[in-house]
Amino acid sequence: MSIIKEDAPENLTHKELVKATARWLENNYRSPLKCSIVIAELKTANSETPDVIGFRYGNSILVECKVSRADFLSDKKKHFRQEPSQGMGDKRYYIAPKGKIKPHELPDKWGLFEIYDSGIIKMIKEAELFDEVDKHSEIIVLASVIRRLEISTAVFVRPEELDNGS
Repeated sequence: MSIIKEDAPENLTHKELVKATARWLENNYRSPLKCSIVIAELKTANSETPDVIGFRYGNSILVECKVSRADFLSDKKKHFRQEPSQGMGDKRYYIAPKGKIKPHELPDKWGLFEIYDSGIIKMIKEAELFDEVDKHSEIIVLASVIRRLEISTAVFVRPEELDNGS
């Protein structure tokens, strides 16, 4: 019988947590939110750069990765956290090492995952669907990915032309 070590990982970097979360969301059979498209830390023209955002069945799943309480607490100050309709993600989650975030500290409708020393990720609190979501920003993220791909013969990408009124 194997024993799963359920301690919080020590010295986990933000980059490592983002990578583990993206991999888990994309192809882990244990993920209740398995997504067909997963994007990690993609910088675009948006003011919000999600750590990980996934798309499945027409819905978006945003996951913000926090390795410290200070990072979690400062995240609450962002304008798209204070105005949820300006944020991305039909469902929104935080992920952190075990014990860094308490479920009662979460913003309304947010869910929580914890990562353990063993690498196992567990859902602590399910997120609720947001009524209003910044779909425009999500489209910008997806369009940016498509522009970067430009390798498929089935995808034709043309830079947007400025509307000069003619």
